[in-house]
Amino acid sequence: MSVLSALYLTYNNALNNDMVDRTDLLHQQTVLLPVYHSNKRSTGANDIIEITLSENGDFIKAEWLPKDQMVIFPITENSIIRAGKVIAPHPLCDELSYLAKEYDTKKHNAYKNNLYDWISYMENGNFNLLLKIVSNYIFKGTIYQDCITNLFTGLNYRINEDFSVTLNPGEKSEKLIKFEKTFVTFKVEMESSTAQNLTVSTDREIHQNYIDYIRYNNSKQPQIRCDISGEDTYCVSRHRGLLGNAKLISISNHNETYFGRFDDGEEVIHIGYEVSQKIHLMIKYLLENHENCKKLGASSYLINWFSDDIGNAEIVNITSTISPYDDIDEEDLDEDTSPRTLGAGISSAINDYITGKKRDVNPEGKFYLMILDKIVNGRISVKYFKELPKSDLFERVEEWYLTSSWPFFNGKTKRVSPQTPSLFYYADAIFGNENSKGYMECKAGKLRTKTVERLLPCILEHRKIPLDLKNRMLENLCNRSSYDKTWNSVVNVGCSIFKKYQIDYQIRREVKDVLETDKQDRSYLYGRLLAVYEKLEQDALGISSSGDSEKRITNSERLWTAYTKMPARTLQILEEKIRPYKERLKKNHYGMAIYYDKLTTTIMNQLGELNSFRQEKNKPLNEEFIFGYYAQKQEFYKKREKTD
Repeated sequence: MSVLSALYLTYNNALNNDMVDRTDLLHQQTVLLPVYHSNKRSTGANDIIEITLSENGDFIKAEWLPKDQMVIFPITENSIIRAGKVIAPHPLCDELSYLAKEYDTKKHNAYKNNLYDWISYMENGNFNLLLKIVSNYIFKGTIYQDCITNLFTGLNYRINEDFSVTLNPGEKSEKLIKFEKTFVTFKVEMESSTAQNLTVSTDREIHQNYIDYIRYNNSKQPQIRCDISGEDTYCVSRHRGLLGNAKLISISNHNETYFGRFDDGEEVIHIGYEVSQKIHLMIKYLLENHENCKKLGASSYLINWFSDDIGNAEIVNITSTISPYDDIDEEDLDEDTSPRTLGAGISSAINDYITGKKRDVNPEGKFYLMILDKIVNGRISVKYFKELPKSDLFERVEEWYLTSSWPFFNGKTKRVSPQTPSLFYYADAIFGNENSKGYMECKAGKLRTKTVERLLPCILEHRKIPLDLKNRMLENLCNRSSYDKTWNSVVNVGCSIFKKYQIDYQIRREVKDVLETDKQDRSYLYGRLLAVYEKLEQDALGISSSGDSEKRITNSERLWTAYTKMPARTLQILEEKIRPYKERLKKNHYGMAIYYDKLTTTIMNQLGELNSFRQEKNKPLNEEFIFGYYAQKQEFYKKREKTD
């Protein structure tokens, strides 16, 4: 299924389940808009005015909308894509330069002609009270004066020749306010105490009235087979923008893109006007809803949703950290009384699947994921799109978890538990640096985004982890001096990547995070040996004869990079440098010194028993070195806990 078809079917599914135009939730969460409508959010900088009228159409007051309050309003095929000096008014709510006759006669006349057409439809047996009241007021022609007089009552102001307003003229606090771009919406106060006030944003009856009006007009237009819905309908070649005016569907300015197959760019694809509205409103909703959308970079967005569960709590963020041991509280939803909304709630659905709490998955359900990228100001590209059966998604995420999880400290449970780092964490660890705040950060936004995009198919399509990412991670871990506070977490991320690599490329079927004392691998044994020397020196410094702990970098850490490149040669240097600490340890804690001596002897004997040790003893170490180092260090801490 194409991405356009998936979006179209998702909107229809939401429409059938009464999840469209939920204006009762307008100020609580994102609302999926009805077709032929758009929305606008107040910035709090005096950009939207709400005019309150009486039932008789008399002006009552004008108020600035507070910050973040949303308004919904009808649009036309031309008004939603207007730009520059193009005159294309919205049908009812619009900028003051369209509504007020004082600004531009052409704009105002075009606005009134649009409104007259809608009123004619209303008077032809399709009555709507709110439309009648608002239109009667607009035709009075007093909207500009009413707004200025009411908004600046009691203040010192002057109306200029261009109809801007100067507040406190001649004073230090003088301020110029221009109103031509100010958006205006309407509200009607009902006289009856039991009747609810009407607003253009929340009145579903006026929304439906406008939809019926547009459908009636479209039925008079030429009908062409829509390539998405398969129905004969009024098709359009100009589509509304997303992320500003950037378009997902547009006709190329270069004829060579279709030359030889079509005479005109409009022949490439036929999309019905209402179908286009549903597709774009669905994307608009998904972009605005944080539970469906994750920003990957400055202009790149990852969007995911379910076909059969868009209103419940199984919205999944594939880029998040996966840990089946997180305790996430889930609210019980009453399907009969709770309003169904797109993307409401946060769930541990995938975690429940991994841990076996819930294995029953709707076999007909679909999961969709796509990456949108605003490549230029006027164009949006779909860089990636994947459709999966819901059951396949859960199985593939489970496989990703099982093949890449590694023990991490869990802040919620306050204990170490298996986790799979987020894709962003991978990108930061591979291509980032430790910042002043003490965490890894990849400042190259495009590189970070591209890395996440490359890792996504590893989850959804069973692809192997890219070798260059694994090699870069190993190169990073060979440079121990680059890390301070983040060292332990970066080692854990590296182990997660190396585990995934070894399983993907069938180097090992199983990668353990515990010490394997019988493992005969050169790099693994060298890693264990370095961990022993590091711990030996730390213990020697920590139990000096004076009883004071000496904190400084160890010789093992200082020689780390050289050790990974030429281990046998560097080991000789390390032996010389570690000798004074062995003596100190014997003097202060003889039993511990004997323990480390036996351990190093055992590991050295294992190295010497390897068939190719003499030929390969100075070759650079591979990722098994990190596994050996990590496992040996974890074993020390376990031993210490038992001793205590």
